[in-house]
Amino acid sequence: MNYQQLTRMYMENLEVRVTAAGYNQVWTDWRELDYTPDYNKFYLICDGEGWLKIGDTEYTPRPGEWFLMPQGVEQSFSYTSGPRYTKYWCHFTARIGERNLFDLLQTPLWINAEHDGWAAELFRELLKYHEDPSVTGPLLVKSAMLKLIAYYLEKSAVTQEGLKPAAVSEPLQQVITHIQRCYHRNLTIEELAELAHLQPNYFIRVFKRQFGTSPIQYINKKRLEEAKLLLVTTNLLLAEIGDRVGIPDISYLSRTFKANTGFSPSAYRLTFSAEQLPVNAKKPQQ
Repeated sequence: MNYQQLTRMYMENLEVRVTAAGYNQVWTDWRELDYTPDYNKFYLICDGEGWLKIGDTEYTPRPGEWFLMPQGVEQSFSYTSGPRYTKYWCHFTARIGERNLFDLLQTPLWINAEHDGWAAELFRELLKYHEDPSVTGPLLVKSAMLKLIAYYLEKSAVTQEGLKPAAVSEPLQQVITHIQRCYHRNLTIEELAELAHLQPNYFIRVFKRQFGTSPIQYINKKRLEEAKLLLVTTNLLLAEIGDRVGIPDISYLSRTFKANTGFSPSAYRLTFSAEQLPVNAKKPQQ
């Protein structure tokens, strides 16, 4: 699995929750030393001066800089003698299964958002919905938080440090490679667990903790993605496609396909095959 595939898997399984958010000037007693939060923090500095420490690295953020202070990392912050910080901020969790997103993705701890009005606009959207008392308010807050994270990751990707998944253990890499090559076979948990040198039940937990999905869910998703690709790029019969992707039972393939896409295989082919698309339209990415 390459970096892009792994990162997309993480994004598909990301769950977020906002615990606090605001826009304000800090107080003169804004100070806490050597603590380890169980949530992530974003600070977008708008004005003023101050001091941060994340892990072993100290920073004096300037206006226009957007900081990430990850969950589980020792940190400190303090007001200094200059003008106090005015900042947008939020506390949030971002989990892939049981893991923090920022344990699984290596990102810079700050990016330059100076002259970037969109960053502040995203924070304002989050604050607007965070105060929304309607029944859909929590959904709108999650949507706004996902936009913030997505934008931070997009900006991170073009920095010198870049954006890439943290290292995956060699045994799990072997499991993913094996699934990619052999998804059309009747793969068993016992077979995959043996590759990872783990007891089957423990292997399932380790896999889900790392990727946010179970091994069987991952295999089925791979099979359906391949079935979608074959439907729109070939004239193969459904039975032939089923044999190729490892789901030879046509009835089961049809039911599973519709449950996951909302289309029957034949309707999906008619809707998305290249010859059915308007001129200049792009085929959906597989």
